[in-house]
Amino acid sequence: MQVRIIDAFTRSPGAGNRAGVMLDASSLDAPTMQRIAAVVGASETAFVLSRPEAPAVRLRYFTPVDEIPFCGHATVATFHLLAEKGLLRSPGTYRLECPAGTFDVELESRGAQGTQVWIATPQPETQQSPVTLDALMPTLGGRVEQVDPALPVIRQGHRLVVPLKRREDLESLAPRGAVMNALLMPHGVRGVYLFTLDAKEQGSVAQARYFVPGFGILEDPVTGSAAGPLAAWLAEHGVLRLPEQGGTVSGRIEQGDTLGKPGRIDIEVTGRPGHIERARVGGVALTVMDATIVA
Repeated sequence: MQVRIIDAFTRSPGAGNRAGVMLDASSLDAPTMQRIAAVVGASETAFVLSRPEAPAVRLRYFTPVDEIPFCGHATVATFHLLAEKGLLRSPGTYRLECPAGTFDVELESRGAQGTQVWIATPQPETQQSPVTLDALMPTLGGRVEQVDPALPVIRQGHRLVVPLKRREDLESLAPRGAVMNALLMPHGVRGVYLFTLDAKEQGSVAQARYFVPGFGILEDPVTGSAAGPLAAWLAEHGVLRLPEQGGTVSGRIEQGDTLGKPGRIDIEVTGRPGHIERARVGGVALTVMDATIVA
């Protein structure tokens, strides 16, 4: 079986976040897809279940240990590959069907930079954190005083979102996966997404790290599924300032730098203060390998 290996949210081989993509997976059952994802060993592998002429692209996503409903970087990787193979036209607007729902995907031609893939990401409900910072921060190798008190700690779906004051605080974290799982899994939480507004590059609004031991990934290099909800949340709190009359604001989230795999996620939020209409993430990708595997 043939699997493409693709680095997403980058155009540099070995940077960004690596995904496996299998284009013709309609005949595979879930246990087989899970075995393939374990063999590939990327943080996620995407499986295309639809035919090229279908009205929507149907995907399923597997980490090395479990299926997940949506994955941003594997979606960028898949649509990049479909455009690269001529199976989808760029520019163009398409529909994605996956276990998390149905979402809009726009392909934008970037010339020598390939195809920019824009995804309207799922927006999980925001809830209060089920664990205290006193309990959480030591499992991350951090301290409570590193947390930015200007923004709340929240839960979005299966992840906690924690703001930190400085980039050096973010860089210093050294999580203990088993201890994190023991604390978080009883609450249905699989990981912790931490960010700081102390970004490195001009045009970036935040730098982030994402620890997901609950899905068998100690640290995910670059996470589109978390960046989209973060963008909406930053707009809700006025960090990204929507026009009073309505409009779109944009920026960039940095991730992967601490791992030596820098990736850049473009973000866009549309709406007006108090009313978010849409949040989406964008990124480019690079095919780095064709692999034939037995699983």
